[in-house]
Amino acid sequence: MTSHRLASSPWGFRFTPLAEQCRCLRGLGMNHICGQFFAEMAGMLPPDAPDTVLAAARAEVGRHGLRYASFNATGDFMVAPDQVASEVAACCRQIDRAAPFQPEVIIVFAGWQERRDATVYEQVAASLKQVARHAATHGLIVALENHGGLTATIEQVNRIIHAAAEPNLGLNYDPANFAMYGQDPLEALLRVEVPVVFTHLKSLRTINGKKEYCRLRDGEIDYLPILRRLAKSYTGFYALEYEDASDVVAGTRDDCDTLTRWWTEIQK
Repeated sequence: MTSHRLASSPWGFRFTPLAEQCRCLRGLGMNHICGQFFAEMAGMLPPDAPDTVLAAARAEVGRHGLRYASFNATGDFMVAPDQVASEVAACCRQIDRAAPFQPEVIIVFAGWQERRDATVYEQVAASLKQVARHAATHGLIVALENHGGLTATIEQVNRIIHAAAEPNLGLNYDPANFAMYGQDPLEALLRVEVPVVFTHLKSLRTINGKKEYCRLRDGEIDYLPILRRLAKSYTGFYALEYEDASDVVAGTRDDCDTLTRWWTEIQK
């Protein structure tokens, strides 16, 4: 394994029990895991899980010699103005529950509504300011993921994070998400104006005119210039995000091998 800090995003492992996740990641030489609260999925932690369940999860991860790189916290900051305060509060509660896992980064999303008006940009930025300040009380960094909608392009991401203007707030750079929603991921990286504090790595391909996520080696994204650019200054985690739960162990192993080959190539 290289000196890069490697982890695996939790979504593909959503149906994989935690102990099996840990065995897989340790078998790949990883020292870090990523977490998420999500109801009724065997590989996730229920949002309302009692403290005893959360403590048992921390103990399980520790037994395998793993630590948490990141934890996802949900919240939709694009809802109607009279609902946004409850969304911010819910996100902050999840940060409080995630903090004992000692992740380095909390990953958040702008929201899921079909809005593009100036008011929603202000609302999302104000919400992220509150969330980042709350996370700072735990010593945590917050990463806004580019995930389509109001964060489909780097210009949108720059606008939101600049407006929030918190020192512990940056971008969770997901090249495949930029590509999925129409922006070249290398162009996005070259034009980012805010700190990149986390990365998700997956690829995509086009089949019968429809884009779908896939293994790194099978995708359309040219990752070598992206990895070279990141190598100039990025020191955060590279989190593999193989999303197909049906073969997540094999897919994550394959992506790990592919990424290692690419790192070797760019170091020549």
